[in-house]
Amino acid sequence: MPRYLLTLLGSNLVVIYMRNHVLLIYCWLCVLLFLSESLLAQRMDTGHKVDTLSMKERVSFRTNAVDWLLLVPNIGVEFDLRRYNWNRWAVGLNLRANWQSSHTFKPGVVYNVAEVRAEVRNYYRIRLLDGKYIVPKEHKWERWVSPRRAVSKHPTTTYYRGAFVAYNNFSLKFGDEGRQGSALIGGLLFGIIRPMYAFANGNTLDFELGTAIGVAFANYDTFRHDPQDDCYPIVARQQTTVMPVINDLRIGFVYRFGNYPITSKYRWRYDVDVPYQQRLDDIIMNRRIQRAEKQRSDSIEAVVRNLFWQKYDSLVKVLPASEPVQKPKKAEKIEKPKKEEKPKKAEKSEKPKKAPKPKKSKKEAKDES
Repeated sequence: MPRYLLTLLGSNLVVIYMRNHVLLIYCWLCVLLFLSESLLAQRMDTGHKVDTLSMKERVSFRTNAVDWLLLVPNIGVEFDLRRYNWNRWAVGLNLRANWQSSHTFKPGVVYNVAEVRAEVRNYYRIRLLDGKYIVPKEHKWERWVSPRRAVSKHPTTTYYRGAFVAYNNFSLKFGDEGRQGSALIGGLLFGIIRPMYAFANGNTLDFELGTAIGVAFANYDTFRHDPQDDCYPIVARQQTTVMPVINDLRIGFVYRFGNYPITSKYRWRYDVDVPYQQRLDDIIMNRRIQRAEKQRSDSIEAVVRNLFWQKYDSLVKVLPASEPVQKPKKAEKIEKPKKEEKPKKAEKSEKPKKAPKPKKSKKEAKDES
């Protein structure tokens, strides 16, 4: 027997036909959402060993409870790029659709969506500082985005960041006018995943919170609702726009196959690969030694340079500030040497003059007379 679900979207009441199995899936997801805190938690793997994952252990399926609450069925699949437990990259494909659902009349609120989205994710965990090789970043902006922390408040949480591109067909109306067309969307995604439950066969169920934001290039028609004729007349055609969008708000669940839960995957290679750790430690140590030697040589050169200039300044005579600085004189032209003149004939030697006679006193003159 068919069932009906009444939901209030905006200010209008929409009656939506649903089948029994869709309603059961919806109820099951709601139960898991509200009882997630009481489910069995998993322990984080801290072993130092490189494991090789099988094909099924690299595959996971996901779904978003927010879309189910909006009555949009959705499913996603994700595949790890490498087959080691230190691999942290994965690619995924998500599908969701609720197109032209059956109604007894044309509703005033329209929410029809069909989308395919491809994404790539990079998973990471908090790295604890050891003060030796794992140290804080130098710049403040690097510390904000770095996963290195002194304390890990949520050790079982796995974080992810990535990018996506999506193609979307939509028909939306929440006011007087609606939009119907297609859009190409690209942007970034962020989120966290926490382990929830481990089944007896080894499969696991995880809880996911995340968002995807980006920019959409849309081509659409504008329509309105005509309740008298029970139709949607077109108001304007072939309009284009570029706008920021929130492509996804995710409160979802991830189902993983095999005996390899997320607590053992997406680990730092430094923590599990011992030869890699040794090589990385050698590289870090050599860089530190080179940096220390450079600082030491620079400090010695700076001391010698300062002593030199101090000694030099003490020996140089500093001119007073009032005395103007004289410009250097231009170099005088070098005159060519003149030809040597012939020596003149020696002048006739002058006759020696007779020495003057001594004068006689008056008394001696009288006596002679």
